Amino acid sequence: MKTTWNATKKIFNEPDEKELHPALACVATFLHWLGKFAHGLIPKPAPPSGRGFAVGVTSLTRGAGKSTVSYNLASALTSVYRSRVLLVEADFGKHFVSRRLGYSRAPGLSELLLGVTDIEEAVFPTPLTDLAVLGCGRKSDQEALELPFDLLSPILDEKLHEFGCVVFDLPLANHLTACHSIAPHIDGIVLTVEANQIDQRQINRFRKQIEGHGIEIVGVVLNKA
Repeated sequence: MKTTWNATKKIFNEPDEKELHPALACVATFLHWLGKFAHGLIPKPAPPSGRGFAVGVTSLTRGAGKSTVSYNLASALTSVYRSRVLLVEADFGKHFVSRRLGYSRAPGLSELLLGVTDIEEAVFPTPLTDLAVLGCGRKSDQEALELPFDLLSPILDEKLHEFGCVVFDLPLANHLTACHSIAPHIDGIVLTVEANQIDQRQINRFRKQIEGHGIEIVGVVLNKA
């Protein structure tokens, strides 16, 4: 059973992105909380031949800090899950992580979906042990709408099965991005909400849309409180 983290039970303040190490080293207290969160979120490790758990992090508004949450969650999972973890940049054109690691011009998820690159050429290490990054690639957010996302599940099953968990830094959750094209292929969503921009109707609308894909919101992060 998946555990839903209720934002009313705990509030954390996201570290200022300007103060982050270029390699996005995690703040210890943030990691400590994420480790506890991940312990309830992630099931027992899948068998070696099976696919790892795939979770996506998104938000309804810009500036909510979802990419920082994605990276820190993936970092925490390397110790909690005790397995290799892959962070996938799926917010096309933003390069939040890969730009800081020097991989923004490398092939990534878009090229992998198009079949013009291999996993070995698209997945890169990070300064953190057991954490790797698959960048978004060279497509813009608008070009990404035309990508063959129906191939994402086979890629997760056949090419990324070595990772115990895959964390997707998803685009904003609206009809102008590829978020709803990716969501059906993952196992759960973590919604990042900026504290002073909570719109309950918008959140409920998104929840119904996601549940229509058979996907559950497994956590809500109330950020910048």
